[in-house]
Amino acid sequence: MAAPPVSLIIVSRNRPRWLNRCLIAVGQLDYPMFEVIVVSCPLGSDVARASTLSADISVIDFDEANISKARNIGISNARGEIVAFLDDDAVPEPTWLTHLIAAFEKENVAQAGGMTLGSNGISVQHAAALVTETGQTIAFPLDSQAPCVVPVRRGTHPRLHGTNMAIRRSVLLAHQGFDPRFSFYLDETDLTLRVSQAGGVTMHVPNAVVHHGNGPSAFRGRDRTPRRLFEIGASMAVFHRKHTPKPKRDAARVAFLKERHNWLLQHMQKGTLGPDDVRRLFSELADGYDFGWELKNDPDTLQCIEFASKIKIRSHRYHGVSLVARPRTRRSITSKAVELAQRGKTVTVFDLDTTSRFHRVTFTNQGIWWHNGGIFGRENRDEPWIQLCTRNERITRTTERLAEIRPLSNLLPNN
Repeated sequence: MAAPPVSLIIVSRNRPRWLNRCLIAVGQLDYPMFEVIVVSCPLGSDVARASTLSADISVIDFDEANISKARNIGISNARGEIVAFLDDDAVPEPTWLTHLIAAFEKENVAQAGGMTLGSNGISVQHAAALVTETGQTIAFPLDSQAPCVVPVRRGTHPRLHGTNMAIRRSVLLAHQGFDPRFSFYLDETDLTLRVSQAGGVTMHVPNAVVHHGNGPSAFRGRDRTPRRLFEIGASMAVFHRKHTPKPKRDAARVAFLKERHNWLLQHMQKGTLGPDDVRRLFSELADGYDFGWELKNDPDTLQCIEFASKIKIRSHRYHGVSLVARPRTRRSITSKAVELAQRGKTVTVFDLDTTSRFHRVTFTNQGIWWHNGGIFGRENRDEPWIQLCTRNERITRTTERLAEIRPLSNLLPNN
């Protein structure tokens, strides 16, 4: 079966450096037929037009802080049979689209999501999940790395995350895309819930991996410390009005505000927020909830989704190589890695010292996957604190873990 054409939509706002890194990774995607659509503020649009992918990107200027409207604009310009979504502060593994889109070989699959890793490139940030009618997320345990259907059970439905998901174009049309009342937060949850409620099947694909960098924004800092909560409160109120039965709405509101207040207090205990910050943010949250409760569903505000006549196809053939750096060779290995990346290779560098430091995976602005940490330290966070092994044994274990995600069959010798 031929791979279906895909439209990849990336929304960006005031994070040009992060968008640039994202586009470098997108340039390494191993998928035969996809277009890239960037919907962005002026800063991001300039980056997209100046990137090495500029000839293969459709850039759409949009300078409003509403991710649902931005995504709908992207959809209105999409021509792919499947529409995939990626955040500007995220980078996909080279095989991300291949694994994710394979889920749609089954005609009854309406939407699919993958595994999202946190900023250390190891820990899982988002996996398979369900959402309740009050907006609470519940983890859905996995038995293996095989793709699986996320079921509807006991009043819950599958939840996908906008930084790593794909939906059939026909399904997006049938549901009129994203609800623009969700300007930030729960936008994809509302949409994927509606799709599931209408009978659409949801797949989770563990090997469709995206690294989420948690870039700073108007809503949170680099360490995820909240900066403003008005929009989160508003979105939760809209969600409660749309999806929560009337007898449960008051209790849902109280539970939501209590949970967020406790979350703010935890930040204060860590020292990332002061008492005045907590009071201000909680007041913002409550005001936002009241505002969102009064928002009306005006069909005229939804984007009219029509299709442009032009499609730009991006294709990259994967060729993964890896290098091993040591203190005395780090500079030369870095130069070699940059050279290989510029020649279109997907380069992984193992830079492990003789300590028990935890491992991290970073995608650099030069387009290199950099693995660092200690030979004796944890990689997966459920491992013992100390690993007794040689450098080669450690690298072999990591290579085996990456076999389905970023194959490294060509370990270059003499490095």
